[in-house]
Amino acid sequence: MQALTLETILVPVDFSEISARALRTAHVLREHCGPGNVVAMYANWFEAPPYFTSGRLEELQKEFRESLAFAEQSLGSFVQSTLGISHGVQLRAMEALPADGIRQLAALTKADLIVMGTHGRTGLNRWMLGSVAERVLRESPVPVLTVRSAPPERIRQVLCPVHDTDLSRRALALAAGTAACFEASLTVFHVKEPSGANPVHDLCSWVPKEERARCDIRELVRHGDASEEIVRLASEEPYDLVVLGAPQRRFFDGMLLGTTTLRTVRHAPCPVLTVGAAPALVAPLNG
Repeated sequence: MQALTLETILVPVDFSEISARALRTAHVLREHCGPGNVVAMYANWFEAPPYFTSGRLEELQKEFRESLAFAEQSLGSFVQSTLGISHGVQLRAMEALPADGIRQLAALTKADLIVMGTHGRTGLNRWMLGSVAERVLRESPVPVLTVRSAPPERIRQVLCPVHDTDLSRRALALAAGTAACFEASLTVFHVKEPSGANPVHDLCSWVPKEERARCDIRELVRHGDASEEIVRLASEEPYDLVVLGAPQRRFFDGMLLGTTTLRTVRHAPCPVLTVGAAPALVAPLNG
């Protein structure tokens, strides 16, 4: 498996420390999996109340356009203060709802990866993802890396849970390519759940021969929920990244994520890279 090459990494920014961590993570990825561009973006939407006069509406629209220009300047300052550099980072401020703007700009820039912060919460709120992050995870055809904690200087250990599906094979291809960028170790494992769904009969054959020397291939036989086992293993050992296939199913006019994906993103102690049903970065592995 060749090392992953990232041409464009899109990083949504809301000027918080969480988005600063996402920006730093994108910079680490570019340094090891580049060369490529990082696009830092900010999106906001203006919608005036229906009772505004046309004169007042025009005045507010002008103020909003000026605020977007100021937001782009602020993006430059944010990038400079976060990374200590500004070269190689493109700045984009958009008039759009954040999730729509992220999806539109990812398509426009042909982004290979979206890196975005998610807020780590405790108690009941820990079961909630930000609405923007969750919508991007549901709808993006581009792999999405969600970040909560400070990024490591380099990735040393990658964890990739799999089932016997094409989506898991795409996730494994991405995990192997990322591990190759960093010369990291790769742990591939399959949890046999009580339901017995999608067993993996020959897990070793999934990993390309050139990668097997530095892979820790496991088949964990445990009772319980797959997401609990993923989070438990990621917490017990010093993994820097979890790469996970994210099945999606249509519900009326939208898409839903599986509970394993959501629980892993919410509770894993390290960044989680999700690969959706529409392949944009990697092709399935061949046996």
